[in-house]
Amino acid sequence: MLSVQTDTGISIFEGLQIEELWHASKMMGFPSALWRLPHTNEIKLLISIQDGTRKCMPELEKMSPGFVISTFYWENDQEVLFLEGDIILTFSEDNRITRIENQLGEEHPEVKRLVQIALTESSGQNQQQVPASPLLPLSDHLDAKSRFERTVELAVAAIRQNQFKKVVLSRTKDLRYTDAFQPAQAFQRLVKAYPHAFVSLVNLPEENELWLGASPELLVEQMSGGTFKTMSLAGTQGARDASGALIPKYDIRWGEKEIEEQALVSRYIIECFKKIRLREYLETGPKTVLAGNLYHLRTVFEVDTVALNFPELASVMLRLLHPTSAICGVPKAPSLQFINDVEGYNRSYYSGFLGPAQVGGDTHLFVNLRTVRFKDGIATFFAGAGITEDSVPEQEWFETELKCDTLLKVIGSSL
Repeated sequence: MLSVQTDTGISIFEGLQIEELWHASKMMGFPSALWRLPHTNEIKLLISIQDGTRKCMPELEKMSPGFVISTFYWENDQEVLFLEGDIILTFSEDNRITRIENQLGEEHPEVKRLVQIALTESSGQNQQQVPASPLLPLSDHLDAKSRFERTVELAVAAIRQNQFKKVVLSRTKDLRYTDAFQPAQAFQRLVKAYPHAFVSLVNLPEENELWLGASPELLVEQMSGGTFKTMSLAGTQGARDASGALIPKYDIRWGEKEIEEQALVSRYIIECFKKIRLREYLETGPKTVLAGNLYHLRTVFEVDTVALNFPELASVMLRLLHPTSAICGVPKAPSLQFINDVEGYNRSYYSGFLGPAQVGGDTHLFVNLRTVRFKDGIATFFAGAGITEDSVPEQEWFETELKCDTLLKVIGSSL
């Protein structure tokens, strides 16, 4: 076991693992977040002990280290939820603690109690195996399908009447779960299954909610070295053939509908750059990328904020970009109004944004896609599809089913 040294010797966190600390923080009612960035092996656990969840303006360059989460319905003059990074633990691929950032000190009574509860978990007193419960649908599949397809028909009609060019419609899928569900285990399964995604698990005790997801879409990234990134991600195809084998990337062919859908999102980002008179950016793509059981088209935009002396670019672009045309539509205002009128439910944190801010000096905020909310025994899966003039309602329903399956196939056995 790797020793993590502190000023007073071996840390009290020595030997503890992700699931034990996650469960302990949840038992104590502390807001917390687990995450793994795309293409990395490190997992981070943030525990907010002193302030719970608080609200603040997302001035990213001025924030203390923490975790941000916002609803879809966020205006650029509104605050977001913020989990202060009182404790941030970094774990290696084999579940060993490699770094401890503890703002409170190991003598803090709540920290000592947290560790004691985690040690109790470690001793096996609460590790009895409970059989996984079956998934029990709560809504009629055919009724949900017909409702969603009807909203797609309405959207296509509105597009043909020139109300907007594209709108992203979403739906939910509710399943029951029991206390046998182990969220940290589900998180670790997603980490293994989706190395290209931002995988996160967030506990919001004040709302009695857990949010688990594997998002492929970066909204804004600001690295301590000065590099800013955002991306356009749109167009969807299944990544596996009828036998379940992965289709090679070079065999994927994109239709006009998907190409135009992705181009609309890229143009939206460029329009945001134009609003702030930013011309010095590097555009790469579109390229076909794998995200779970789906392929998408992706274009990456990069800016050197040091060269431009523009340290607040990430905060400025966050306000301009959200909600992007990849989760809302084009133009933004009429498509957002259409979503409000026809979708029939509150998206909450689905298609909002979330991620670490100023952790290690870096900020990574992702669109909250491929996500599921756990609340009061109900697991609510969320999925959306970009609707254009060429959309076929049944195909759009199938796309949302594929997106729900991204999570369901990995974590379903543990619900």
